[in-house]
Amino acid sequence: MTNALAAAEAALERGDYGQCIALLEPLAETNPISDSRGAEIRMLMVTAWMGKGDENKALSTCRLLTRCKDPDLRIRARQLLDVLEAPSLARPANWSMQLPTLEMDPRVGKRSKLFNRRKLPPPPPSPPTGPTRAPAGFALLVIAVLVGITLLLSGCVRITADLNLPGPDRVEMAWTIDSRSGLNLPWQDAFSRELRVMNLPWKIRNAGHGHLEVKAPTQTSEDAAALLSQTVEAAGRTAGLSLPAPSLQLKERNWLVGLKQELLLELDLSALESLNELQVAVRLGEQASLRSLQSSPALASQNAKGELIWPLKIGVQNRLQWRQWRWSRLGLGSLAILALLLLTASLQRLRLLMGFGYPELPS
Repeated sequence: MTNALAAAEAALERGDYGQCIALLEPLAETNPISDSRGAEIRMLMVTAWMGKGDENKALSTCRLLTRCKDPDLRIRARQLLDVLEAPSLARPANWSMQLPTLEMDPRVGKRSKLFNRRKLPPPPPSPPTGPTRAPAGFALLVIAVLVGITLLLSGCVRITADLNLPGPDRVEMAWTIDSRSGLNLPWQDAFSRELRVMNLPWKIRNAGHGHLEVKAPTQTSEDAAALLSQTVEAAGRTAGLSLPAPSLQLKERNWLVGLKQELLLELDLSALESLNELQVAVRLGEQASLRSLQSSPALASQNAKGELIWPLKIGVQNRLQWRQWRWSRLGLGSLAILALLLLTASLQRLRLLMGFGYPELPS
């Protein structure tokens, strides 16, 4: 069967559609269309029928293939079905030039006298243009224009970075990239491809209409800082810019009953000074408050949803310092147990002082 299928494919490639169908018909009888091999055989038969001009057989078989189990074959069958069901358009007469019919002499190899009397003028000489040269200047101009358009379109973007501290030495990050035109920008597609090529632990979701979401799993502060540096580098590389690596540091101090956390984030956006239409902001976690934040040059504010938003200023150094206190359940539970033990000991001592003695079992 494999040899016959290979011979049929070879016949299809060299345009011998009749032999291809003759080789595939016995295979189609032994392999039903519900089987993946049978569906592939009928896809080859549809192509051969289209080459022979037998569109009715190709159309009926192609409709059956749109319901097969293989998703790739279903997509190919739908594409062929769109081609087969497309209406044929009448070609206007003025789209082509009709040549007059030349009367040929009955004697073989001799043209008519009318044709012999007509003499065509000799072709004009070629202009002295010299050897052909590569349009290097024009190519550089086109590349410069395309890069300029890409940078201009990349500026019409709103980037929101979500930052949260869910636990001790744990950092959550997510980016939301929105095109203000409502269309997918070339930079968004290039940025998504670059993240996949670098194999970074981002979960990428393209919701369409210029909305792109990337989310990273919860990780340590050291891993989060490395991931942030690699991502910023990839974002600048896809836009044709060189961005300095950001700095993310998390300092923690354990007081048994709680944890004091201090996050320091520094971003140098001086390389983006020409992108005035670019908007970048950092959205902090729900437990953050304005009293625990120190930001420069722009101050953080609270939006209508109660979220803290820190807008970044393009072309300067941005710095954020965030402090928060996190109670420890283990520490509070230990204190509660210690308090209960002290209370029990105090009550026992009071009982002894009152002369009741130690508790005894009934005799």
